[in-house]
Amino acid sequence: MDQLRQVFVGPDGKIFDTRKEAQDYLRRPKVTAALNAFTKSNKELVGWLVENQEAVEAAFETGTICRVTKSERNKLAKALEAVKESGNPKANFVVENAVAILDSFRWPSVQRMTDEEKLAAAKASLVAASNNQELADYILANKDAILEAYQSGVEKRQINPKAQEALAAYRAKKAAEKNGATAKK
Repeated sequence: MDQLRQVFVGPDGKIFDTRKEAQDYLRRPKVTAALNAFTKSNKELVGWLVENQEAVEAAFETGTICRVTKSERNKLAKALEAVKESGNPKANFVVENAVAILDSFRWPSVQRMTDEEKLAAAKASLVAASNNQELADYILANKDAILEAYQSGVEKRQINPKAQEALAAYRAKKAAEKNGATAKK
């Protein structure tokens, strides 16, 4: 083997290619436990919700406006760079306009939807994913609990209270300096 490859190994010896996959695997028991808490330990339902997490979360994002994130912009820049390096003559237009493509990239516009329209679109998406009208109704009725269960085990950054106090003091000092400067004018 001539190449090195970074992998992530779980506590049980299972190997993952990305950190996210490893973290999701480690979080899975916590998500399952949280889902069991309100589904009365319905194994089929919990199994379906865990396996189709992306579809359920995507159903509730229907009708929201998408903005290009920094990581998406960086991925596009790397992809354009790969196209340049490929040397494919059919991609000359993309190579010549790579800067303009990167600067002007936006997700397609999304028509604003009312809450009723979002609910109908989410229901249609869930029915398409599950082929079960009753399951879609159940998921819609328990939306908040399901989305909260999906966040189980996610490590949230804790901000040091001393840092918060120092930041508040700094902001108060700057506000006082600004008010003093405007009063002198």
